Amino acid sequence: MNAYLLTQLPLLAGFALLLVVASIWPRGQDRLSHVITLAALAICAMLTALKLTSGQEFFGGAIRVTVLGKSLAYAGLGLTLIAVVLAEDYLSKVKIHGADFRMVVLALALGIFHLPLAGDLATLFIAFELVSIPSYVLAGFNHRDSRANEAGMKYLVLGVFASSLFLLGLAFLYGATGEIHLAAIQQKVAGLLLTGSIADIVLVKTSLVFLLAALLFKVGAAPLHFWLPDVYEGSNLASLAFISVPAKVATFGLLGLILWGPFGFLNHTWRPILLGVIACSAVFGNLQAIAQVRLKRLLAFSAVANAGFILLTLLLNTAWAFLFYVVTYGLTSLGLLAAFMALGTEHADVDEVDDLRGAGKTHPWLASGLTLMLFSLAGIPITAGFAAKFAVISESFRSTLSHSRGFMIVLIGSVVLGLVSFFFYFKMVRALWMPMESETESAVEIERSRGWNAIFVLGFCVVAVVFLGLLMRLPGTPLR
Repeated sequence: MNAYLLTQLPLLAGFALLLVVASIWPRGQDRLSHVITLAALAICAMLTALKLTSGQEFFGGAIRVTVLGKSLAYAGLGLTLIAVVLAEDYLSKVKIHGADFRMVVLALALGIFHLPLAGDLATLFIAFELVSIPSYVLAGFNHRDSRANEAGMKYLVLGVFASSLFLLGLAFLYGATGEIHLAAIQQKVAGLLLTGSIADIVLVKTSLVFLLAALLFKVGAAPLHFWLPDVYEGSNLASLAFISVPAKVATFGLLGLILWGPFGFLNHTWRPILLGVIACSAVFGNLQAIAQVRLKRLLAFSAVANAGFILLTLLLNTAWAFLFYVVTYGLTSLGLLAAFMALGTEHADVDEVDDLRGAGKTHPWLASGLTLMLFSLAGIPITAGFAAKFAVISESFRSTLSHSRGFMIVLIGSVVLGLVSFFFYFKMVRALWMPMESETESAVEIERSRGWNAIFVLGFCVVAVVFLGLLMRLPGTPLR
């Protein structure tokens, strides 16, 4: 059997089993569907390690295995696995049908796995939609919540527009080059820049602009981030764990695949565009976050600011820094969501910053874990977040781009505005450890019968964030 097809069988079989389970046992199947989903993801990851090696091609070049692509597939599967563990208790709490939800998650995992390994335009678009469509469904999954319905509809309408731009970009690229495989397109674009007609070069650059617009929208980079706060706020925390972490990591991977691949010879065109987007992300992400009091909206603007740093790694063409940053950001975000889930009551989630007040006294271990996640997002030393940002800054000074005045202005501006983020992260830390106004005021209560998965994931993310932060300080690592 085809080795690549073998790696996909667990996800497809898991999807089919969940469909059967949901049909036979419409109630009381949450634990079984949870086990099936975990097993499918774990077996897929194991088969990927055993069967796929860098340099392999499948289905006539439709799938190409590279070191970065395989690493991103691993990262996507791993983060999805953690999010599945995190979501189990929460789904019961908000009374969401577990098997249906997890079927959508496995469809998303299929797209996340395919996206960084796509070798031609058709596979690229199919994988892109396999990530996009389940994300729309997850955003509006809780149909009893009007905010979730609004989030799902808004994400769907705007997302379809972005998908249209993406498809048009692929069509223009094919029209200009006459090739469908990414490797062949890269060589054809190089030839067009030397001997091609002006019309073909304009078509290629138009394709680049359309593809960039679609993907920058999907990752929530400014100024195309306008949808992000509303979708984050309307989505339940379980859905948000998948939309904001593994789906976004896969989309960033696709952005790198396109910029470093077919458009690698057009870096003089896309680098100024990315510089402008990075600057906008730093300004809008950090400054708009200051005024937020709702936790999900604050997390959304934090995501915009972090998107700027991730785009910097793509600008620098530094694969290891890119991979390290997206994994660090993914683990930190999941840890943050785990803390929010664990600190929620049986009937309500923590919604505003003030809802965290007093948690440091009543639940010091949870508050400490959440504080560490916030420190990592802010880039405080010893955390992986600090190591990731330091990696980006150090690679920037080593790069030939450091001789560009515009690049250095954007870099220094991003770092300075990053210091502004300390303010809104500290606002949450202050609320956590602030004493209650009166002895009769009720602090945030943890539902221990429903929150052990969240506590476990938070503990895992704390260990991972500290370990990665210390690991990068060892001799022989890229930061030493």
